[in-house]
Amino acid sequence: MGQIVRQLSPNTTRYYWYPGEKKDWLRALLAAGAGACVFGLSYLLTRSMLTATVLGLGVLSGVAGFNLGRRDLRALDDEAFEKGRREVIGASGRAAWRGLVQGGVMALAVLTIVHLPARGLVADWLLPLVPAVAGALARQAGLLSGRFARESAPASAYATTASRRPHSTDAVGEPGAAV
Repeated sequence: MGQIVRQLSPNTTRYYWYPGEKKDWLRALLAAGAGACVFGLSYLLTRSMLTATVLGLGVLSGVAGFNLGRRDLRALDDEAFEKGRREVIGASGRAAWRGLVQGGVMALAVLTIVHLPARGLVADWLLPLVPAVAGALARQAGLLSGRFARESAPASAYATTASRRPHSTDAVGEPGAAV
């Protein structure tokens, strides 16, 4: 939840709440702007409304999917799962909301492409899938990029001192014992 605090007088403060954080809204605006720019440039170059729409919606859903994937990863990394049942229910509710939004955007993109005047097997059945596939792959890329960016513990931290000793099976007795 985002919050805007406005001081009206020395004794009065008004709080405005809005869904999401400012960075998430700016990322959504970036996705819409990137999609609009690709739409405009591809229409100028190809003069095809079908091509411009597919490319523009593909970029929009790709950038939005990447951002949603990174947001899902941040939600998984939060400490909410260690606190209790109420926080887990809240985190799962927010994840369900993000999934609903992504599914709604993909459905709107499919309907937009299907209702264009171009007809045929490719225009009616294959091209509407492009934004949905781009969004799904970008979401997975967002999840993976966050996982790869995180620093992991070196493998030597897991090795114990007992496993680093040389093992000698020549002499009778305990392995690794000096003979």
